[in-house]
Order: sequence, then structure tokens, then C-alpha cells
Amino acid sequence: MPDCADLLWRQEIEQIPSGQDLDPLARSALVRLTNAVNLDWLQREARKPYRLGLSFLASPLHLVNGIRVGTATEVEGPQRFARMLLLAQDHLNKRMDFDFFRAATLVPELAAFGTSLDQIPALGPEAERKTAALPTMTDEQVGSTIYEVLVGAAGVRVGLDLTMITEDRSRKVSDYCINNLHSVPAVLECKRRRGLTEYELTEAVQVERLYNCIRTEFCDRGVYGCLEASFTVPVKRVPVEEFVKVTNDVVAHPDRESTTCAAWGALAFRSLPYRRSVGATRLYSPEYLAEVFAWRTDQDEWDGILCEVEPPARIDVELFMRPFCLKWRSESEEALVKKARGIKSLWVDAIKQIPDGEMGFIYVAYPEGSRAAIADARTRQIMKELNEVWHRWSVRAPATIISRLYARALGVGYPDLIENVLLAATEGEELWLTKLPQRIFT
Repeated sequence: MPDCADLLWRQEIEQIPSGQDLDPLARSALVRLTNAVNLDWLQREARKPYRLGLSFLASPLHLVNGIRVGTATEVEGPQRFARMLLLAQDHLNKRMDFDFFRAATLVPELAAFGTSLDQIPALGPEAERKTAALPTMTDEQVGSTIYEVLVGAAGVRVGLDLTMITEDRSRKVSDYCINNLHSVPAVLECKRRRGLTEYELTEAVQVERLYNCIRTEFCDRGVYGCLEASFTVPVKRVPVEEFVKVTNDVVAHPDRESTTCAAWGALAFRSLPYRRSVGATRLYSPEYLAEVFAWRTDQDEWDGILCEVEPPARIDVELFMRPFCLKWRSESEEALVKKARGIKSLWVDAIKQIPDGEMGFIYVAYPEGSRAAIADARTRQIMKELNEVWHRWSVRAPATIISRLYARALGVGYPDLIENVLLAATEGEELWLTKLPQRIFT
């Protein structure tokens, strides 16, 4: 779990080497949190599916911004807090069917939460109540509550006297009251976005639709290799029949080096070995993807990959057969604009929670896994938005702290998290940043 600050752009952030060993933190957090929950509840949740099973072996894998989406039928699994505990347990026990995709976010988050437990009593009875209520919350509430607690604990560690405020639907309340900021009435408000945006999820579904129109026929024909698609129009406007026709033409001439252009974009086909051994690893682990499909965790060319091999009998593998994949990126102006949107809506929602007459400090966290063309455009958009946003005259919001979370799996599936912080302050108010916690997850 490396720390990094003063870095803006994805390429330099991705080059940060893995630092602190996650396992001791995860082990300590697991022990303390497991002892604090109802074990009957956890055992009931553990009976729900949360490991990589037969559907994982038999279905194509679809990664978008490093997050697994679609293809296999999604079944209801454990509640989010239970899943965090169960995934940490599987990781530490080195289970081969460990869901390393979801664990990339949830295990580092659990480790960070575990390091914050000693500060929770200082945050007041509401923080203790909400922490105890995590097993009864929705997944969205679990993510938001843990982030709020992490911000509060980080504040305690830098010397802030914070009290978590009880939610009141009848009036505006923030997450924390700051009690020792030079007698200035001040609050903290936290907002978090988890996972992909609605636009990214919809786009992924549309790409899967195109992929499913070709995969069965190609499988029956014994076609193996790598398709590379660049969509210059929104994916929803790509004609399915024309995509299939161009794909068939490209695959029919595998020796042709040039890329085939179409009205909707461009397509190329690269040969892959029909069968080859690999070092012992998990199916579709980062090192497996790199070996079979030349897909690296820090790749910077594509938005996503859909890939499959002849289904193996087990998740632990040492060879592959009949690899086929579609690497894709969406380069239409509509897609680039919508995917590069910043955090303005979260910031505006945070401002609404600051009571009149008070000063509010805003914390925002969001996952970042997009290729540099989009991630860096989003960074520029955030910097632009924070210079332009306005709010009602009756409150002050002099400083905003933004955590960009780069969750990733490494090697055979080890979870890792990079937290990069953007700091923003109103001109002349930069001093406040020295009094606030900055890194929240690491």
C-alpha cells in the first residue's frame, strides 16, 4: 500500500512501487473485526457465493478500468462488510479460488479500517453506533460509512477534535463537527463514489453485445487470437451486422499487418499461440493475462478486454489453449467527455450538507483505473471545476481533499492500493490544508 503525493498524472502514479506489506495489516484487522461481529451472521453470509467458481472457469472475462464486469450471471453474494472479511480471510489463507478482482479494493480497505479502530471512540457515540451497525447496512451504506470513519480517524491522528454528527433528515447536517479549530464553527463532509459510472457500465454492456455476436462462431471455427477494436463513434451506434462483417474479414486474413478501417472505427487481428504452458498461477490472474494476452495491469492503450480460453478444469493452471480476446477502446468525443467528468456532482452534494453560517471542509474519494487519456483529462477537469464552482453565500468551503484510489491486483492476484491525493484551497486559504488529514486509506 504505497503512499504518493504531489503526483498528478496517471503514468507517474502507476510507476509507484508497492510499499508497505498489506498482509500484517489485513491479518490484524480481520482478527479484531471478526471478534466484534456476530459469527452466526458471518457464517450465514459465507454460505452465499463469493469465490471464483465454475461460472468463472467457463465464462469470458471482461475487465473495464481494471474492474471485472458482466459476462457471467451475477448472483447475490454476501453483504459488503461480510465480503470484506471473507475475502481477507481467503487472501491470508492463500485459497486458489480467492476472488482477487473484488479483493483489490476490499482487502486494502479492510486493512485501512482495521488501523482506524482505536480512533473510533474519540469520534463519539454515533461513530461507534455506525461501526457496530455495518453488518445491517446496504452495500452503498457500508462503503460510505467506512470512508467517513477513515476520514474521522485520520483527523484524530493529526490532532483534530471531531464528533460524528447523528443523521437528521429534517435539517442539513455534515458528517463531523470540528471542536478545536480556533473557535471557528467548522464541519467535515465526506462523499465517495464506488465502481464504474453508469456510462461506463452501459458502454461495457454494449461491447459485450458485439463480442457475443462473434465469439460462438469463432469458437466453432477454431479461431484463436486477439482482436483490437478502436471505436470512433459511441459504441451504442456501432451496427452489429457491420461489426460482424468487418471482424470476419479481418480474421479471414490473419497475415495482413494493416488495420482495417470502418465507419465506426478500426479493427486489427493478431495471432496468438494455440497452446502453451505458463508458470503455475490462477486463471486470469494479472500474470496470466500478461503471459497469454499481453495485457498488463498498468497498460495504457485500452479501456477494456474481453478474453477467454478453453475452460480449464481448475482455477490453478499451468497452460492455456485456444486463447481469444477483444481489446477495445472508445474514442468518440461523447465517450471521452462523459468518462472524463470530474467530481463536481459529489462536491455540490457535499456543499448542500454544510449548515448555514459554518465553514466546511470537503473530502471526496473515487476509484481511478482509466487509461491516461481519460484519467488525466479527468484530473484537468477536476482542477478546472474546483476553480469555477460556486456555492451559496451563507457557507464557506475553503479546502477540498480528493483521494484518487488506484486498486489493482498484482502477480497471482495480490491486492494492492495506491492512494493519490489532490489538494485544493481557495486562494489565500491554503493554511487550512496544513491542519487537515490528507491521506485517508494509506
